[in-house]
Amino acid sequence: MSMEQETHAALEQEIEKVEILAGLRRALDLQYQRLCQLARADWERLIGPDPANACVTVRVQTGSANATRGSGFLKSRRQAISKIAAKGSVPRFAH
Repeated sequence: MSMEQETHAALEQEIEKVEILAGLRRALDLQYQRLCQLARADWERLIGPDPANACVTVRVQTGSANATRGSGFLKSRRQAISKIAAKGSVPRFAH
């Protein structure tokens, strides 16, 4: 194989790699768009198409090995304060 043919073959391999990456990016973009549309449809079905909801953003994050399918509401991380402690002599904002 001549030097010119080797260069041409290497160039074609690089072009194929770029085309494959572009196809994968396109597929990921389509899947992400579909996920956003499904999330919006769920939101509107569960909450309603209130115009005030337009200011709400949703972030989807993966990586949890024990993730369960479906959507739900997260439990509050605030610690529960008993009613007796809440009515102490110190104002609430001072805690």
